[in-house]
Amino acid sequence: MLRENDVIHIHLPRLGIAFRYNTRDNIITSREYSDMYIDENQWFGTLTGLTSGLILSPIAVINETNKHYSCRKLIVPFGQVQAIKKSDHNHQIVTIERKSTSTSFLHQYFVFVLNDRLRILQPTDSPTGWLYLALLHAMTSHPLLDQYTGMTGMERSFQLLHSAGCWSDQPYDSITRNILLQIATISPKVNFYPEHLT
Repeated sequence: MLRENDVIHIHLPRLGIAFRYNTRDNIITSREYSDMYIDENQWFGTLTGLTSGLILSPIAVINETNKHYSCRKLIVPFGQVQAIKKSDHNHQIVTIERKSTSTSFLHQYFVFVLNDRLRILQPTDSPTGWLYLALLHAMTSHPLLDQYTGMTGMERSFQLLHSAGCWSDQPYDSITRNILLQIATISPKVNFYPEHLT
């Protein structure tokens, strides 16, 4: 963290992103998305239980220059997605383990656009972002409908997996293969009976 007069620079080296805190305006703006700031309200009505994520809102909303500007962004780090059940009455907690043997995963994160008109999260990276969002929706799923999307996490996950955004005519990279492996580990296994006929 560096300080220049009324501006404090905040660096997140694990993600390779940075922010600026202006003590006069009392807002934290993004270096990568200069027209966006960290929203005080981090609740967005879906991906319930996810502990790693950061909501950015447009500065135009603060200045009230455009009240209908509906392009908030969610930044989520890439890693091993794990769910921890707290008790019978609470929603599970979903964490993202960032440890990796590969340095190519070190500064990897995904940006999702909160489309308030369609009431969905939209990935900006295809197909990797689509697959990662499907994994996050599946891991944070609950029998009750999400407030933002109006569907369960599993329904939205299947919707994403069946969409054209998950398909590619190029070979998948190592990050995409890692996401597919994580999806495979949470998918139900089919065992045929009798086993010797398979």
